Amino acid sequence: MASEKELFVTKQYVPVGQPISQNDHNIIYNVKCLAEPGHPDGILKMYRGKNVKSLYEQLQKLDYTEWPHIYSVRYFDGSTLVVEEKLNGHTLAELIDRNRAAGTPFTEEEAVRIMEKVCAAIDTLMNAVPPIVHYNLKQSNIFVTAGGYVKLLDFTAGYSKAKNPFSNIFNILGAIFHEMLTNKKPSKKITYKGRYESVIRKCMEKAPEKQYTKIDEIMEDIEIAKEKAPDYETIKVGIPYTLTFPFQGLLLCFEWILFSFFSIKKNMATALLFAIAFVLNSIIFAVRRHAFLKKQGAFPDFFHRFGPAFLLVIIFIAIYFLLDTYIIPMTGL
Repeated sequence: MASEKELFVTKQYVPVGQPISQNDHNIIYNVKCLAEPGHPDGILKMYRGKNVKSLYEQLQKLDYTEWPHIYSVRYFDGSTLVVEEKLNGHTLAELIDRNRAAGTPFTEEEAVRIMEKVCAAIDTLMNAVPPIVHYNLKQSNIFVTAGGYVKLLDFTAGYSKAKNPFSNIFNILGAIFHEMLTNKKPSKKITYKGRYESVIRKCMEKAPEKQYTKIDEIMEDIEIAKEKAPDYETIKVGIPYTLTFPFQGLLLCFEWILFSFFSIKKNMATALLFAIAFVLNSIIFAVRRHAFLKKQGAFPDFFHRFGPAFLLVIIFIAIYFLLDTYIIPMTGL
């Protein structure tokens, strides 16, 4: 007669293919969850020589969206078997690596959304009875699903035994927030300069009396920081060169010179052609630049938004005047 363990892995949660990963501490398989309605795909994690059954049973009872849904938890022969839903998406570490390769960090809006979800999950764990400690919180244990949900992975640390088990959580959250916004770890120096800088600095404080004491405080400060206008100079650094006024200004000046020349020479058909090209390129530039700044969460002040455009208008007027008054008459073009 088959044992309970054999039935578990041959009739209920059946491994598919070779292990996804394995080491001395655990082994992970893709499984078919035959014991669940619809027979969904899942992930089987076996923690070798470790009893974390009570931890995962508590997570299973809570069943919030901040971690994968847990189908089953069993303890066999000194090892804990956990079956949870199979997620579709990427870990935060993978997303940061992708952004780093592209040279573009998360926008403030994207980073804040993830940060708020992580803080909400940690807050749920802290308020559980007994509190659940995630000692292994890091970028590779934060998962962003294809649907935009943010979930915590790898709850293997167990329950709180220390007097203040969450004392280091704020440093970790600050480091994660910083890396999302800059693609850099704040090893010695905080390089992010923006409206959430004070939140990161308080998270990273070494003196306990200056650091956060509750997750609620971080979430409250993030909400306050959202209302602040971001530093335009910080946002401007990340603007692609093709969307800068110097680059686009040169292209528009060239089209304006051609329009002005044919207009002054009364060749209106050709002048109209370059006028259309000038107007279309101006509109495309303005729309693309606005869309980029909006995605970055940037709201430049009036001077930075319209000042360069006013300067270009003055340059265009000066170009027309010089061509009409001096250059064309003197050169006989």
